Amino acid sequence: MFRIAALMTLVLLAGCSSREPASVTFPAPQVEAQIELQKEWQSRIGSGVGDAYLRLTPALLEDGLFVVSAEGILAKLEPESGRKIWRKKLKRDIIGGLGTGFGQLALGSANGELLLVDGDSGDIVWQRELSAQITTVPIVAAGEVIAQTVDGRLHCLNRETGDIRWQFDTEIPSLTLRGESNPQLVGQILLAGFANGKLMALDADNGALGWEQAVSVPKGRSELERLSDVDGDFVISGKTVFVAGFQGNLVAIDIPSGRVLWQRKFSTYLGIASALGQLILIDDESVIHALDARTGASLWQQENLKGRRLSSPAMYDRYIVVADQEGYLYWLDYADGEFLVRVKVGNKTYELALDKAKSLRTVTEPTDGIRVKPLIQGSVVYVQANSGELVAYRVVDSE
Repeated sequence: MFRIAALMTLVLLAGCSSREPASVTFPAPQVEAQIELQKEWQSRIGSGVGDAYLRLTPALLEDGLFVVSAEGILAKLEPESGRKIWRKKLKRDIIGGLGTGFGQLALGSANGELLLVDGDSGDIVWQRELSAQITTVPIVAAGEVIAQTVDGRLHCLNRETGDIRWQFDTEIPSLTLRGESNPQLVGQILLAGFANGKLMALDADNGALGWEQAVSVPKGRSELERLSDVDGDFVISGKTVFVAGFQGNLVAIDIPSGRVLWQRKFSTYLGIASALGQLILIDDESVIHALDARTGASLWQQENLKGRRLSSPAMYDRYIVVADQEGYLYWLDYADGEFLVRVKVGNKTYELALDKAKSLRTVTEPTDGIRVKPLIQGSVVYVQANSGELVAYRVVDSE
């Protein structure tokens, strides 16, 4: 029953609103803290993404932490203190990004524009209208910027001029999940997952197809039953890529040849985390799974967050970090999935006018949940709530 409800919440026809319908909220588990957290700083950038189903994840570039909101507020912050270095209004709604590299940022607007922005000044270097919206994180490489659009196309542009170098097109179904996996470069091999359930490897120089593998094979009679998106980020370890699809499989693929090393049944619309020989995945019911990266064998499961519509997991040191729809952030032990600590991220603060605006009262209320994957740098975890609250945490060393 829950799987059907969650599916109906997440599925949107192409061209429909990106607003996220209401859903049942399952109780948050009580967690007895076993580690101590320190809040390094807290800030707020714009209005976040609200109830729009977007994943605008913060990004790090050289000496800056970059954050963007759906209404087009772009800011550069000092990672250590949260101090704003600059803040820009892009004068357009943003639904995709942030891609970073070579001192520049790449974003996708709601109008189907790809923007390249200078990381030092926040000025737009160039903009190019593509064939459809970009909800993914573009790649900023040495000589090119690569973006994937919701119509199943990859676009490679010259990083200096914004001119199109090549385009690749594939057919996608009419009914898909909202969102896509982010394309990734491995040397000169470009890996991209599509809503047709396939992972494809292309030559980044010219867009020529090297190989393709079906991760999820459409089954069933209705379009709903046949949903098979590769929607969550895949993870690369050495010469192996691990990728999972909705109503499909988790597959380990040899990148140079495209040969399947192993596979197992698994359904997810979220990304994969990998470290210490483990894969951490969250299925379509928000159950957390740890698998052996060599074989795909199950190591443990954590079911106490079932139904809480989790973010993609992040992994560092011996910790797994994941957020939920009510704004709770959880640290789990990578060895057994045991909860280590739970914290509520931030508050929304605003001023309420009283007595015909003769006085003001400051009002705070909890954030509206967290959809984006926590960002890790060293021992610091950065997390951005849907309301725009941005918080940095560090685990206090007990030794």
